Amino acid sequence: MRALSSKTGPGRWIVPLLLALAPLWTVGALLRGLWTPDEPRVADIAWRMSWQHHWALPQLAGRPFLEQPPLSYWAAALAVRAFGDSPDALRAPNLVYAVILALAMGWLGFTLDGAPAAFVAALTAGSAITAFRVSMWLAPDACLLAACAVALLGAYLGYTAPRGRRKLYGYLLMHAGAAAGFMAKSAVGWLVPGLTLLSLTAWERRWQELRRGELYAGFLLQAAVIGPWLLAVAHSAHGAHALRVMFWYNLAGRFMKIAAPTAYQYTNAHHNSFGKYFLQLPVYLLPWSALAAAAARRAWHRARLPEAPGTRWRFAVCASLPWLVLLSLAATARDVYAAPALLGFSLLIALWASEAQRLAGTPLTALRWTRWTVAVISTVFTATAIAVAAIHWRAPPRALTALGLAAAGLAAAALALRRSAQMQRSGRIIESVGWTYGAYAAAFCLSALAVFPTIDRWQDLSALARRIHAQTLHQPLALLNPDETTVAMLDHGLLTRFTRLDVPARAAGSAVSGWFAAHGPEARVLVLLPGHANGPFTPLLRALGLWRAPGDGEAGRLQASGAALIAHRYHLPQGRRYALLAPPGDAAGGTVGRARGMAWRKR
Repeated sequence: MRALSSKTGPGRWIVPLLLALAPLWTVGALLRGLWTPDEPRVADIAWRMSWQHHWALPQLAGRPFLEQPPLSYWAAALAVRAFGDSPDALRAPNLVYAVILALAMGWLGFTLDGAPAAFVAALTAGSAITAFRVSMWLAPDACLLAACAVALLGAYLGYTAPRGRRKLYGYLLMHAGAAAGFMAKSAVGWLVPGLTLLSLTAWERRWQELRRGELYAGFLLQAAVIGPWLLAVAHSAHGAHALRVMFWYNLAGRFMKIAAPTAYQYTNAHHNSFGKYFLQLPVYLLPWSALAAAAARRAWHRARLPEAPGTRWRFAVCASLPWLVLLSLAATARDVYAAPALLGFSLLIALWASEAQRLAGTPLTALRWTRWTVAVISTVFTATAIAVAAIHWRAPPRALTALGLAAAGLAAAALALRRSAQMQRSGRIIESVGWTYGAYAAAFCLSALAVFPTIDRWQDLSALARRIHAQTLHQPLALLNPDETTVAMLDHGLLTRFTRLDVPARAAGSAVSGWFAAHGPEARVLVLLPGHANGPFTPLLRALGLWRAPGDGEAGRLQASGAALIAHRYHLPQGRRYALLAPPGDAAGGTVGRARGMAWRKR
């Protein structure tokens, strides 16, 4: 970082950047299991795709999964073929996406304002909490985010280049990123760069840019990438239905309520309200929220500058705000949807930091607030690791390891924050930002090493699935209104045979009774129970008044009505709970169920 300046060549920032982000990537992608939500489902889809013959449509437990195009599933399936079926192999493509994201944002920052902006843009884009979680999570959003970064880079290069080959190459890069984004998560891959370019064109009133032939030549590239897949889907069984689900129910259905089958009514969950994304934006940007606020304030003035000096600020604004406004109009909301907008805020922070480095006397209160933010976050991380050590006090090696990692993380963060303050006082702003990041990364990584193994035990769905599979191997099994995680965990690596009973709650009793009548006394029904099971944190939660013993939900109502008996219970500590229902005349099942129910209530 010491050698970075506005005159530094394009290659000098790459190695320090990748070395800085590598610990976060390693811990986030390779040192944990598959966690809910989404990851067990994606793991099953990728595992099936690694050996299924037709790759046009992903499959969840043998059924076409029609929420997204298959690019990210293809990548994960190839990784499973190459490295075997494991969480590390499934997330190996995420490391590739993260590197692409960092390099694309770094190159864009370098184009905007030199090596200092390159380093800060890539560092903040790779470590802002929501963008980092998206990059490391086993889901199509990781591929989409990297593709959006590439598309934004191409859009800026094409927009600012003179007519001719350079403009063509820039827009071709934009189309390549948009095509990859489309193949990862449908039309969102088009919307992010498209909104950015259209907003910037309107802001600067450069309408002639929309008439450039170089802008549209890349559609041939998109057609070559997307067209064959669309044709393959269209010619598959029920191809028209698959296309309608992906591009109408799943896309338009997230922005507005449409007439769709119950399974595809996405407005029933993740409800949105206008302004929700902007209210939650400071959380999405942690730990860089204060810098983003300072950069946005600076952009209010700098975006009014004429020509090139103002264009770079206007581009950063257009890469962030229009997408958030569009999301605010949608009927559904999830924090991961906002991740592409964080790329624009990273550019704003980079421009702010690069300018602050050049201009002596610039007020840098935001940088001090960022250090305080990181200090608070580091304390929270350390407290979490200490809590994990406390629940393992009967296992001294685990407890001491967790305490040691917590102390090391907090000490490293304190030293790095002190160094950051020294760099700020000497006017070395980029180095100060780098040391602030180092404090955050040290606290997160060392605390995660203590905490993640415990979370893995709470999220060990494969062990839970093996128990259910072994006990019901020779019995007709049905799943009552299962969620995707339940379906995925029973299918992934086990190919458990089951029938889905997807019925309204009022019809659950008759559906279960009908299943038992049709398949005899050996038949079983698996039901997901509400809430979380007891675990090592339960006494602490109960002491704080945050614990309420969960009931048996639908399983309890079926047993009370005489439609079924709870024969067995399955659970993970602090994790999921299931009940296995037997016919009401199954005395053995009923005895076991009553005994386990009494044991559960006593706990």
